[in-house]
Amino acid sequence: MKKYCIVEKGLNEQHAGSKARNDVADTLIKEGWNPLRVSPPVIKENVSYAERIRMGLVLMKDWRKVTKTVKEEDQILIQYPLEMYPKVAMLALRYIKQLKRKKVKIIILIHDIESLRTQDKKQKEWYQHAEKSFLCLADDVIAHNKKMIGYLKKIGLDTRIHALEIFDYLVEAESIQKAETKENQNAVIIAGNLSEEKAGYVYQLDQVNAEFRLYGPNLNTEAVGTGNITYKGSFPPDDLPRVLHGKFGLVWDGKSIDECGGEFGQYMQYNNPHKTSLYLASKLPVIVWEKAAIAEFIRENQLGIQVGCLREIPEKLAALTGETYDEMLQNVSAMGEKLRKGEMLRKVLREIENLE
Repeated sequence: MKKYCIVEKGLNEQHAGSKARNDVADTLIKEGWNPLRVSPPVIKENVSYAERIRMGLVLMKDWRKVTKTVKEEDQILIQYPLEMYPKVAMLALRYIKQLKRKKVKIIILIHDIESLRTQDKKQKEWYQHAEKSFLCLADDVIAHNKKMIGYLKKIGLDTRIHALEIFDYLVEAESIQKAETKENQNAVIIAGNLSEEKAGYVYQLDQVNAEFRLYGPNLNTEAVGTGNITYKGSFPPDDLPRVLHGKFGLVWDGKSIDECGGEFGQYMQYNNPHKTSLYLASKLPVIVWEKAAIAEFIRENQLGIQVGCLREIPEKLAALTGETYDEMLQNVSAMGEKLRKGEMLRKVLREIENLE
């Protein structure tokens, strides 16, 4: 019996969009899983019909190789969703069904559930159909957390589902240096896509009496305040832990400082934002929206503080004792070491293996 994992070429962008996928693949390969490389992602808006046809042909050629390589009773792990145009990715279903008929054990690890993110009714229905079509073929599904598992069961997924709890963030610990200076003793770090569409709240931070340091692409510097905000630039995901200096990392999304709203913000009630893993792996406690799904994990492991809105940050920081913060740092240090080594994925894979 051999173990295989599907590996798709990651996007080379200055945010963590492909970091989680790459880390999963790297961890599996280190654990002895054999990589099966399939067509690189082509993610664009308004993809032409001709381009979709070309993408589809490439996908089918690659997946035919997969079905020929993987034998009866082998195992294969697939990261979902596939990194290409969603309707083209549906072509892979026929090949996954072939693997199922060959009695291959299929594990699907979820990165995103688009039906939770979109607020368009027709899109939501299409994505729910696509998600169930893929996930029902798995012997085991790895979801983010209990909230996401509840949603999947609610829409009719009847298979074993396991909670990852939090994503790993592979990085060498030696590359992380935390210099304590007056400049960063109280700074709140924000890392990620800083566009007004994705992170509109960033452009309201002048209403919050706290110091913020921003890292990431797509910041509209003309629209953001300057009194309490410092923009430090954009860095590749593997370099970020080395350059993040501050007291907390902020896990927030949406257009408002008062709540995590809109498609991106409401999604936080179900997903595990990858930036949480970035901060913890970078030895930073986190500030997280109290209604976010990840807040329970942060609270149980004492890795940070929860807020209902960003206006609460100054009061929360003022009330934080040095002793409490030091305890957080110790907890973050232990958790960060696990994330940097890929222990969360290894743990859930052992759980699946023990059920066989």
